[in-house]
Amino acid sequence: MQPQSVLLLAMLTVGMGQTVIFAVMPMLGRALSLDQLVFQLPLIGSWAPRELAITALSAITALTFALISPWWGRYSDKVGRKPIVVIGLLGYTVGALLFSGAAWLGLAGVVSGLGLYGVLLLTRILHAALMSASFPAATAYMVDNSSVELRTQSISRLSAAMQLGVMIGPALAWFIHWGYLVPFILQAGFTLVAGLLVWRLLPHHAPLARPAQAGKPLGMFDARFRRYTLMALAAYGCLGMVQQTLGFYFQDVLVVDGITAAKEYSLAMIVSSGAMLVTQLTILPRLNWQPNSYIRLGMPALVIGFVSLALADSHWMLILGMGGFGLGMGFCGPSFTAAASLQVEAHEQGALAGLIGAVAGMGFMLGPMIGGVLYAMAPSYPYLLAVAIAIALLIFVNLPGRPAVPAN
Repeated sequence: MQPQSVLLLAMLTVGMGQTVIFAVMPMLGRALSLDQLVFQLPLIGSWAPRELAITALSAITALTFALISPWWGRYSDKVGRKPIVVIGLLGYTVGALLFSGAAWLGLAGVVSGLGLYGVLLLTRILHAALMSASFPAATAYMVDNSSVELRTQSISRLSAAMQLGVMIGPALAWFIHWGYLVPFILQAGFTLVAGLLVWRLLPHHAPLARPAQAGKPLGMFDARFRRYTLMALAAYGCLGMVQQTLGFYFQDVLVVDGITAAKEYSLAMIVSSGAMLVTQLTILPRLNWQPNSYIRLGMPALVIGFVSLALADSHWMLILGMGGFGLGMGFCGPSFTAAASLQVEAHEQGALAGLIGAVAGMGFMLGPMIGGVLYAMAPSYPYLLAVAIAIALLIFVNLPGRPAVPAN
């Protein structure tokens, strides 16, 4: 097996891990009665967050990812990429098993209410802190081993591997017949195998020496690349808002039970991920454009996808919407990273990859929180907001700005 193929396989399992949570968590949360929790708050009194209590678990996870991912990226600049990738993969396995154990206690009635919620929250925070190591280190590894001319294509291969995992991950929801936790346990096993393969087969490269005159550590909105981090924050915020509320949306729009909704949602995620995969494996390599051009091409597809979701009243409109935003993110996702990577030096690539991971994490933190609040008002509101944001991004990307050209 080729060294980079091992890394791509590992990122496939990371993608699976991301979406198996989205596919099962809304229904699992309702099975654990998390949407029935009532908090007693000072000055406010009783507060029932409903679905927000479930989406908040993902938001806190994303916040942890956003805070820790830059540190892992900088650390990979010091010790090399391979050890950090392995830590992230094995950490995912440990975190997933701990979360599954906590959820099992809730399903068995051993722990319930706010006590259960606190345990679930702690296990998800630990899970995110460990698994956040893989993405920045793997991205930096691909950047280290690609030329400037092929930077977008190289990152798109990594992204395509993750999207293949994103497409496969929801299929694990079909094992929900044997229990809500079976998909998580299966995923933990896959990630464990991937971590062992990376540890055994991926070559370890010594970290690049940091120049003596190197400046301060990168900031998330460094002037060189903040145009792309701002767009990525908005796009991933929409993605998190849609993915985390879509399980509820399928159940409520189609008027089906939780298990049926999980299956329908998994099919829609497969369509979305398939659109991303086709884009990144067949279209991006042939066009050989600059990253900004791919972003301009992807934004209209995002608008169409979000409009379809907002107006959906049938299974097929939901599928069409998922396909549209899958196509759009297929163009935009790797292009945000590639464009930003062209603006920094070689010894800064790990730190930048960590920041990009943090931006995605912030989006997945803010998106579910905002989506949960809006969904409680009306099911279509999160998708209408996503339409407005996508239109704003379409305008923003066509404004004059610094071109994505290589740093010296």
